[in-house]
Amino acid sequence: MTCEQLAQLYEEYALGVLEGEERAELEQHLARSCPKCTPGVAEARGFVSQLALAASSVEPPPELRTKIMDAINASGEAVRATGRIEQKSLTPPRAMFPAWAWLAAAALALVTGYTIRQMSQQTDQLAKLRKEMKIASMQTQALQNQLEMDRMVSSVMLSTDSTQLKLEPTDKNMPVVHAYLHPHMGVAITADQMPTMPSARTLQLWFVPKSGKPVSAAIFHPDTSGQITLVAPVTIPLKEMAALAVTDEPAGGSPQPTTPIAWIAKINN
Repeated sequence: MTCEQLAQLYEEYALGVLEGEERAELEQHLARSCPKCTPGVAEARGFVSQLALAASSVEPPPELRTKIMDAINASGEAVRATGRIEQKSLTPPRAMFPAWAWLAAAALALVTGYTIRQMSQQTDQLAKLRKEMKIASMQTQALQNQLEMDRMVSSVMLSTDSTQLKLEPTDKNMPVVHAYLHPHMGVAITADQMPTMPSARTLQLWFVPKSGKPVSAAIFHPDTSGQITLVAPVTIPLKEMAALAVTDEPAGGSPQPTTPIAWIAKINN
């Protein structure tokens, strides 16, 4: 912390209520005889030590004293006649605000400021905790989604009604993409060691009919480990499907392929 940031803590330190990292930080400045913090703390200590003397006694005005004494003298004879009380000397009351009250008020003000700052720090910590909890919740949800996707892929792969296909890359340096085509559960796509892709690009899966234009099936990205796990619904009858194909498209996909086919698997009906 800078000397300017520590300046607001001098009084708390002088009162002995400063704790934790702030106290340690200030004491480090004092230990190296900081030219700003050292006199600042000394001044704060002097201020605190003078609080008890800040409220001087207030004597009543002479006129009031005279009136009080006259009233006492006038009533003194009647008091003695009844024999109920014995006249005593009366010292005029001293009107003053107790010194301890000044000290308590100042201490309360400083402790209140300290408490407010502590509450502000706790509020920041609570906001950070809530953010971390939200991130953890999102990560948990993503994991659950991935587990559900893996379960669906496994169901398609293990079904006896599925047709296994290999989407061969046109670039021999690329890995093979495996596909499992089921007439009702959809098409499952898996691959390993896929190259990373920029966020502005995406891979797009197409159903290529025997006649007509390709039909988009899904867009997808390899994950950080280069894996693909995907299930997409079949949107055209299998008997009309000639091939599965994958192209590299702009983020969000395209209505029709805009680049040459990167992976393809022909379907023999």
